[in-house]
Amino acid sequence: MAVGLRERQKIDRSRRILNAARARFRSEGYDAVTIESIAAEVNISPVTVYNYYGTKANLLLALVKESDDRLIAQLKALTEDLPEDIREAVAEFGRIMRRHAMTYLTKRTWREVIAATILHGGREFGQTYKALDRVLIAIMAELIERYQSNGFLSAEVDTAGFADTLFEMQNIRFFQFISDDEQGEDEAEQIFRRDVWAIFSNKEVNT
Repeated sequence: MAVGLRERQKIDRSRRILNAARARFRSEGYDAVTIESIAAEVNISPVTVYNYYGTKANLLLALVKESDDRLIAQLKALTEDLPEDIREAVAEFGRIMRRHAMTYLTKRTWREVIAATILHGGREFGQTYKALDRVLIAIMAELIERYQSNGFLSAEVDTAGFADTLFEMQNIRFFQFISDDEQGEDEAEQIFRRDVWAIFSNKEVNT
């Protein structure tokens, strides 16, 4: 079905609002940015921004959702072309997440995202963020199942539980990464790879 002119204008306006918000969050920090400053950059009224997103927190959430849509596509591509060694696959999973995060938002903005998930854990922001995490855990589970099916990983391993463990381990290292402005991506990758190799040294997870 063809999209009408009004709908195309609405989509374009929403895209311009998000682009302006992302740029300002990166350059000024979340706290310093206002709805009014975003509206002025896009040359629309603040009321229009409020009508589209309601709050600044919802703008941040929209950016995270947009980011995750792209991230999911990259991780799905990984599961379709896996390396022979599951350790390399899990390490690459973490690297894709860090690389994508840093090309999309700054460490400072990601800290705001994490803070918002804690402050608004029971509200839309927190619930939506958790739902996005569940999608990523499901992709990790799919990765594990592939290695179980080819005999690299024991079929006795609880797929869902192991996927959750690996993802949360990655999450913890990501939180440490974004909380430390001195830690670079190379150092973060070395730390995570060390974790992954340590976990897979456990004979119970191997055949």
